[in-house]
Amino acid sequence: MKFRYLSAVMASVLALSACSKAPQEPVVASQHEAAEASKSYKHIALQSSPSNWWENAIFYEIWPRSFYDADGDGSGDFDGMTAKLGYLQDLGVNGIWLTPVFEAPSYHGYDFQDFYNVESDYGTMEDFEEFVAAAHEKDIKIILDLVINHISDGHEWFKKSAAREPGYEDYFIWRKEMPTSWGKAWSDDVDDSAAVWHWNETRQEYYYGAFASTQPDVNLENPKVVEEMNKMATFWLEKGVDGFRLDAVRYAIEDVSEDWNDADQGDTEATIDYWAQFTAHVESINPDAMLVAEAWSDMPTIGKYYDDGNGMHSAFDFDFGYVVSGILNAGGTRTADFGTVDESKDDNTREALWQNLLSRKDNAPMSFFSPFLTNHDQNRIMHTLGEDWTKAKAAATLLMTTPGTLYLYYGEEIGLSQYTTGDDQYRRAIMQWEDTDSAGFNDTGAFWLDQGKWFPWVKEHKPWWGPYWQSQRPSGKASVDIQAANPDSLLNHYKKLIAVRKGSMALQFPQEIRYYPVDNQNVWLVQSINGDESRVVIVNLSSAESSEFSVPAELKGQHTNKLNNATLVLGEKYSLKPGESVIL
Repeated sequence: MKFRYLSAVMASVLALSACSKAPQEPVVASQHEAAEASKSYKHIALQSSPSNWWENAIFYEIWPRSFYDADGDGSGDFDGMTAKLGYLQDLGVNGIWLTPVFEAPSYHGYDFQDFYNVESDYGTMEDFEEFVAAAHEKDIKIILDLVINHISDGHEWFKKSAAREPGYEDYFIWRKEMPTSWGKAWSDDVDDSAAVWHWNETRQEYYYGAFASTQPDVNLENPKVVEEMNKMATFWLEKGVDGFRLDAVRYAIEDVSEDWNDADQGDTEATIDYWAQFTAHVESINPDAMLVAEAWSDMPTIGKYYDDGNGMHSAFDFDFGYVVSGILNAGGTRTADFGTVDESKDDNTREALWQNLLSRKDNAPMSFFSPFLTNHDQNRIMHTLGEDWTKAKAAATLLMTTPGTLYLYYGEEIGLSQYTTGDDQYRRAIMQWEDTDSAGFNDTGAFWLDQGKWFPWVKEHKPWWGPYWQSQRPSGKASVDIQAANPDSLLNHYKKLIAVRKGSMALQFPQEIRYYPVDNQNVWLVQSINGDESRVVIVNLSSAESSEFSVPAELKGQHTNKLNNATLVLGEKYSLKPGESVIL
């Protein structure tokens, strides 16, 4: 039996919501249009001021298994992450997003088998608690990756539901006959229903699993399941975590036809309502906790999860990274693994950056959107940019000077790349700490990526990371220790950018953003303003050639480049070196 709307549950829990949300920014009045046309810039007016701790945070996404291995077994662990908190503090980040750390059968952990125990490969609950406490001592917040849409088929709930144990019969979505006209929820292709409906021998019925047969979707229209998920969130909040990254939020509840042979599988009204009640519950436990949504889609769809201030506190801006890679690489891709994006957007010019800002403002408060370059489900930005360090620096500047809660994927700050494509393991490689045989990852030279047990679907797994790492070392650029000693390295560029951002209200909370479409398409020039403070960001989007442009009259004069404290004079014209960035 399905439980359709949970109206009573939703209404009662929503009443608990206490966390304030920023109002929508005002639309510029039409009477100003003529005056605007005469200016040398386009602009956005914002209502922007600090109200929640995450709105100016810079998060660092850690893939725990690859970060730092303290016990030498080949997999990173909590003690390893604790040992590297000083590095993260020095980098300047003030938040960490941990990809899944709950007990799970897979290497990636997105198929939880136990909501209340940490992954034993990473350590004990005591190790986890010590890590959280140590991070907080350094003023670094911790958010956990939380998968609510589905769990492992090895979870006790699924076993009990398959056996029709009383109370668990409807914890999942079961049908006697396979429904027709279903497919991958994020795909526009016509799929066979067998892609998402899977046979269970014990129950002799089909169950819905949007991501895999080993990851059955839970029935979030069952009040008991809703209560279980709220209980689980409470447990971890009381452990001291500061919030959650919510996986695959678009697919929580399906809108099904009466005969079950048709369904809206994503972004349904019931899904929006579910997340509103979950947000309200989290806020009732800790009003300062934050929730960030993974809604892998276009901007209008992502904006739905703001839900007029009743939804989650932020959502990833997937468009931003595609735009940056497209511009710097003269043609990026918008193909998504677990979401949908508008592939018709093929504007690989600076105008796409401006349109990204406009789209954020049009679909929710600017502070709702969280820009990033890449994450664990995408090819690394360094690989996408063809291992071009100049492009990587430009990408860093574009990220660290855009509004919103920012996310940095571990290793991005040192140009961590990938061996090849075709499997997610290549996107999740070992962090390169030192120019040593083991990359400073551990003292034993054991690497989980070279252990075939983690990849049962690969018939003849061949160790690849060790040889790949040795091939990287001759470049003299590939590790933290080498880059830390080089003032011009990508790592030190990130450190400077983060320091400048954290010291500027104009960059963190702009009340106005001015875009100057100067007479060279390779030049991105924006001015962010907060009260009396202004920051001008100029980036040469070409890594191949210098770019000269005519300086807008408003910006002429003597300035200080905040990235190196050098005096810089903007006259009639100014020329940027290939890939050069300045912040004035």
